[in-house]
Amino acid sequence: MRRKSRRGGSVLAASAIAALLAVSAATGGSPTAGDSPPAKLTKEAPPKWAILSVELPVSNEIFPSGPGADVADSQCLICHSAGMVLRQPPLTKDQWRSEIQKMRSAYGALLPAEQVDALSEYLQRINGR
Repeated sequence: MRRKSRRGGSVLAASAIAALLAVSAATGGSPTAGDSPPAKLTKEAPPKWAILSVELPVSNEIFPSGPGADVADSQCLICHSAGMVLRQPPLTKDQWRSEIQKMRSAYGALLPAEQVDALSEYLQRINGR
């Protein structure tokens, strides 16, 4: 699923991909390219695919300016609105880092590891304790 970014390019929604992969695994999805073909053809019914609908947040709001805002705008707005992030309870830098790592590991956020510290510092500055 693609959505236009503010800079005119297209952005791949990592959470949508993760959701599709989860549905595929849960429903016995189709074989991957590396699987060997079946030994013989059978008359089994093809796998049933679940219907999946993903709605990404729509907002024109961006993060407050400052060092790190460019990272938040380019990475967080792929899946979240700025308002949703700004309404979170105030967190320390380490707590924000933990949340960011969760987004990367559990939800497949494409944020490069070298941007985690800058983003956690920025989020702590604008919404931290």
